Amino acid sequence: MSGSPETILVATDFSDASARAVARGAWLARQHKARLTLVHSTGEGDWLARLADHSHGAFSHEMWTKAAVAALARIRRALEDQGHVGIATEVVAQPLHQCLGSLVHDDGIGLLVMGALGERGIRAKLLGSTADRALRAGVVPVLLVRGDPTKAYRHVALATDFSPVSAHSTALGLWLAPDASHYLLHASEIPLDRGLAFANLSRETLDEYRSQFQREVGDRIEAFATAVGPVARAAVRAPREGAPGRVLEAFVREADIDLVVLGARARARWEANLLGSTALFAVNGLKCDVLLVPEPVVG
Repeated sequence: MSGSPETILVATDFSDASARAVARGAWLARQHKARLTLVHSTGEGDWLARLADHSHGAFSHEMWTKAAVAALARIRRALEDQGHVGIATEVVAQPLHQCLGSLVHDDGIGLLVMGALGERGIRAKLLGSTADRALRAGVVPVLLVRGDPTKAYRHVALATDFSPVSAHSTALGLWLAPDASHYLLHASEIPLDRGLAFANLSRETLDEYRSQFQREVGDRIEAFATAVGPVARAAVRAPREGAPGRVLEAFVREADIDLVVLGARARARWEANLLGSTALFAVNGLKCDVLLVPEPVVG
């Protein structure tokens, strides 16, 4: 994906969490003049589909599909009553990640919005699995909605490890919330050589070592911001010391963050790549919205 999303997909299973995703997706579509498509997949293991499997025909997949079409139509009419226009709806039989390419049409530029469930258990695992597969497909970024969808994002943390996918996610985060305060957040642990660590060095020497490392990190953040482009000029530089997961959790509280933006590589399980396990922690452990941006698939 390159450029700004032209299609915003909202995945719904008609739950309260999905209702938040619908509201946020509609907000973003209006703000950015993007196409809005509401989509329900009967291939994602929702409970009514499973009921159809075990009801011996009393409740068929055909009946559930018709019910889903009607439910999407009701949501569309409610949004139209609020002034939203040009809303499309889709009920697909495939798992969502398998049909994302066709849903964003030929331009291949889109954003998938999903509701993030607060509770644990089977439904949370299903959501995690769906988001995981959607991200690993590498087709579109995935926005998981937890916060109030009727309010604009105010404080956005753009987590970076200075990689190309971080530049990609940072640019998208800046686009998504243009009026917010943005923070270029980088977590690093000082690579203190074990020889130094156990040598009888003075505090002044160790402090200078730390200061030099911090200056180098600051220079890298500046170079990264320059590479992202003019839109990153006003972003607050936020280098922090510590493990990425702990830094992210603390920074969300410190700066009252309502959106965290993370890059993730699509060729392997995303929680094992960029920022270590930070993406997985962000999905499950943070109270704010999280935007996960996959590395563009080449070839």
